[in-house]
Amino acid sequence: MKTLSKREELRESYMQGWYRMDIELLLLSTSCEFVFDDPAEPESVTRDMLADYMQRWHRRTRALGADNQWKLSHESRQDKDGILTDWEWWEVVGTDLQGAAIILTSDDGVLSERITYFERNVQRAWAT
Repeated sequence: MKTLSKREELRESYMQGWYRMDIELLLLSTSCEFVFDDPAEPESVTRDMLADYMQRWHRRTRALGADNQWKLSHESRQDKDGILTDWEWWEVVGTDLQGAAIILTSDDGVLSERITYFERNVQRAWAT
């Protein structure tokens, strides 16, 4: 069994925080300068704003009929110069909600997560 690096442990803890909707676990795994970028938000979410964002995310996904089950695929990882970079395709199971994410983690914690959304029918999305 491979021993995880500190960065890998922090990244895993961060993901478990999202899976469990556990803000304490999320905060323990993020760095002081953490930022989350979600294009559905009017501004970047800082570490201090993360608890409120988590509640908004929870309400949004529940409104779509989801129960916080995720499917990650096409995962790619690079650990270079003290930064663990993860790229992945994500889907919220039972919904059409999906997109891509990039997560940067140092030995101080998760530095940032940036997500995008994928819309199959672009013409419908742009019609508004």
